[in-house]
Amino acid sequence: MGFVVLMVFLFAAGMRLVPLKLSGGNGGVDQWTWRAIIDEMRKGSGLPVSLDKFLLDEKQWYPPLFQWLLGRLPAKIYDEYASLVAVVLDLVRAALLMLTVWIFSGSVVAVLIAGFIYAITPLLITYNMQLNPRGMGAIFLDIILLGALNFFYLEGSGIWLVVLALFSGLVLISHKMTTQLLWFMVLSGAIFSFNPLYLIVIPVSVLVALLLSAGYYRFVALAHWDILRFWFKNWRWSGSHPVLESPIYGEAGYESPSKFYRRGWFAWWRRLSFVVGFNPWVPIVIGVSVLALAEGIRLSPVTIFFLSWTGLIFLFSVVTTLIPHLRCFGQGYLYGYNGAFPAAALMGVLWPELGEKWYYVVALVLGGVASGLGLWAFFKQVMQSRTMRVDVNLGLAIDRLKALPDGVVICLPQHWHDAVAYRAQKKVLFGGHGYGFRMLQPIFPRFLVPVSGLIATHEVRYLLTYEGYCNQRFMDDLPSSAVEAFGDYRLYKFLYSE
Repeated sequence: MGFVVLMVFLFAAGMRLVPLKLSGGNGGVDQWTWRAIIDEMRKGSGLPVSLDKFLLDEKQWYPPLFQWLLGRLPAKIYDEYASLVAVVLDLVRAALLMLTVWIFSGSVVAVLIAGFIYAITPLLITYNMQLNPRGMGAIFLDIILLGALNFFYLEGSGIWLVVLALFSGLVLISHKMTTQLLWFMVLSGAIFSFNPLYLIVIPVSVLVALLLSAGYYRFVALAHWDILRFWFKNWRWSGSHPVLESPIYGEAGYESPSKFYRRGWFAWWRRLSFVVGFNPWVPIVIGVSVLALAEGIRLSPVTIFFLSWTGLIFLFSVVTTLIPHLRCFGQGYLYGYNGAFPAAALMGVLWPELGEKWYYVVALVLGGVASGLGLWAFFKQVMQSRTMRVDVNLGLAIDRLKALPDGVVICLPQHWHDAVAYRAQKKVLFGGHGYGFRMLQPIFPRFLVPVSGLIATHEVRYLLTYEGYCNQRFMDDLPSSAVEAFGDYRLYKFLYSE
């Protein structure tokens, strides 16, 4: 057993470390903001930290636990291994998964299957290339659901109620999308089981979060509501081109290829392909379970619980993808991150019952192929994208910015603002970190006001973009400038400020 677990664990680690190495630590957008937040915490800053490089932020009211914990790591460990934090959290979750499957199945083969599925799930490999707290929130949610399984279904000790209460609060001060999923599952569980007592988890989670954070969670809740309101109004522009889809500078009928909610049936299927492609195991294992039930196989209560757990996450992924008014809860495919644990566990615990069934074997092969194709498609996109990583020439442009006199920077694409603020240590005309989305609305997700007025008001000195990203109408609205080229990248230095 120990050897099997070790081999699966090492395989999972390799699947995560290789792409991290290939990216050179420059993959993902969120990591730059988290590094800035944690750096401030390490300087002794209290909550909330101040990210003074972002001019369009009001307050950094992020859930505090992740930054608080990393801010207390010894300097040598954090400086050397910060890029591995997300991977370590994911591997801790993998260990919890394999332990869970062993307890409920007693089968080494089941543990091997579950661990292998978890190891190759595309979303876990692609998302953990950057510093982020999603893994922490996911572990806490997994523990909550395992506690519910033990107390409500297996009549375990009352200590599980304490676990449920504690970790429900920890979720709220760890990660906002995981909070949304937790409350959805509580609401759905109450509805489908006809047991309104489950709803008590919601007020208990808020109370525990307030206690654990010494009241700070009230600010996190305000920021959470702020971002939900913003995306309720602006969901249709998620991933849109800020210039070409601007009502001021845009071109009639244009939709950016990166826009998530494009019009048309093809775009509809594309969004669903994200839900399936980033974690194909969720729909596959649900299909296997349905076939088993249709065949008259009596599944164990534990198996039914894992099926319900997986099914509710898949449901939330789909409804937040397809239903317009629910799109403010985030891009639905990302909930597949949380679905990786129960899907892998379900496939594992099904082994003793269905291991000899043809459709179980087909599901394993199909899931493996789908995972491979998903990873191939993602990394192909990353290598071609100018917004998902910092390549050599963009790195040179950012280094040049760092050497120039202080001044406010506009970045187009806007994904670069976080990297520029952190690496070039320049103030940027951007925000969206915690609270204050009303300040960001004029330029994100589209320019709603003339850029010339923004440049004058905020004394913007630099524009970082790449050749062909902005149309001529936008460029004509800029002050006269000197231009430096770094491959296709362009750094404009506005001459009015000289």
